[in-house]
Amino acid sequence: MSVKELTVYLINCVALSSYQPNIQKKVDTLIKQLKERDSKTINVTQWTQYYTFDVMGEIAFKKDFGQLEDGAEHYAITAMHAQLEQIGLLGAVPWVLHLLVRIPGLGGPYAIFNKYCIEQVENRKKQWRNDAEKKPTDVVSWLLKAKDDGDACVPASDLSLYDEGRLVVVAGSDTTATTLAHVLYYLATHPEVHKRLQTVVDEAQGVHDIAHPLPYLEAVINETLRLKPVVPSGQMRVTPPEGLYIDETWIPGNTIVVVPQYLLQRDARNFSRPLEFLPERWLEKDQGLVFEDRAFFPFTIGHYACAGKQLAYLQMRMAIWSIAREFNIALAPGEDGKRFDEDSKDTFTMAVPPLHLVFSKRKGPVSGQ
Repeated sequence: MSVKELTVYLINCVALSSYQPNIQKKVDTLIKQLKERDSKTINVTQWTQYYTFDVMGEIAFKKDFGQLEDGAEHYAITAMHAQLEQIGLLGAVPWVLHLLVRIPGLGGPYAIFNKYCIEQVENRKKQWRNDAEKKPTDVVSWLLKAKDDGDACVPASDLSLYDEGRLVVVAGSDTTATTLAHVLYYLATHPEVHKRLQTVVDEAQGVHDIAHPLPYLEAVINETLRLKPVVPSGQMRVTPPEGLYIDETWIPGNTIVVVPQYLLQRDARNFSRPLEFLPERWLEKDQGLVFEDRAFFPFTIGHYACAGKQLAYLQMRMAIWSIAREFNIALAPGEDGKRFDEDSKDTFTMAVPPLHLVFSKRKGPVSGQ
């Protein structure tokens, strides 16, 4: 097992059992903040970021950024966001990014975020050494346990711990926040979908097991991921040394190739009415709305598929479930959603503009949890 495979296990398997209480705590805080802003305009792009970064701080190294409570962005996250475009540009030459963050003065704002993550890893190492029970509660402490147990998949160098801690926070936060913001955008602009989701959630009457999600809730998430994949250009891969054919096209060996998810998932050859938001296409596949479901791969596929897929779904399910139960959602006065929908940037992950929505507490009884 490699360190990546161990991290996949820690995120996907352990998260569902031990991370859920921390996620629920942050969901409850998000709902509380939205209730305090009942019928007022809020920037959803900010608040979904607060939620997901707070969750991933807890999961990576048991450090809550506290953004939901403060209603403001943590300085380390601000620094990371300041250089997202550069990170996107350097994605094709990742060794340059690794070099920059390790040379004083060259890392720019991103170096501030990198330094913060290193400090948190070092804090977790000290806490781990002083922990008599040695009971891991986050990704870094699980890796420390594996290291203590002599697991060969964990390198001796601390650099791997720094990289994993930083990667878990960034990869698991920006992407999930962007998808959540787009889900809320589609619910606000498709009231019939919003109403059906609320009905489905209400009819569950509080007995819903979040680990086994409602099909319609899952369909809303998947349709959002189809139209708005969080890594629009797709992940880079390298062809084998001997080269290969893709259909009738020869690709030489050791060539970097990408399959752009954004284009493939909106291609009329793969999906009927491809530019429309239709969650039903994932429930009624026999009605001809999906021609080729293999063209849907928002978390990529194969050995390098996203490590945090199940955790991302869990965070989104829990947040969307609670928001649908508690609120009606609408575009804020003066907001048409056009800029949010059309002016996103591909900075490796999708960077989205502000989106202003109004969350109004639902009238009448809401089913208990």
